[in-house]
Amino acid sequence: MSGPLIPGMREFDAPRKKNPAFLWWLLGLLVLAGVIILGLGVFVAVGPLRQLGLVTEKLEPLAFRPTIIDTAVQIAVALPAGGLCTDDVVDISLAEDAVAVYVGASVTTPRNISCPAVGLSADQLWVDVQLLAPLAQRQVVRADDGQVLSRESSTGLG
Repeated sequence: MSGPLIPGMREFDAPRKKNPAFLWWLLGLLVLAGVIILGLGVFVAVGPLRQLGLVTEKLEPLAFRPTIIDTAVQIAVALPAGGLCTDDVVDISLAEDAVAVYVGASVTTPRNISCPAVGLSADQLWVDVQLLAPLAQRQVVRADDGQVLSRESSTGLG
């Protein structure tokens, strides 16, 4: 057979071009690197995809107390039932206006790491918060439900 495979069809006459083998190896290595990075992010909470391996749980702000610095307060948050681990991060979110300071709290923990809870004897934790303006006569309000937080009589150290 010296002619085309299908009479009148010239595109099938030329041999097919193959991709070089190194392109397939390079593609395989890129896919493997992506799987490793994704796995580290989800299962170990490290690397550029760290957020995939973290779990955030809301905490309840309970009270506040002023500090010796007029633009800082301490917020008491209820500890989760399982306690806190040493790698846990407690975050306080703020929104301020002329009348009140609105606070919310959350704890961020690694998804797949189990640890013994830190031995805290109390059921609450005090967290320092920096305000944009002095507290003065403004109220501190829980952002979730609008409940005004009670003011503790003790003064936190700044």
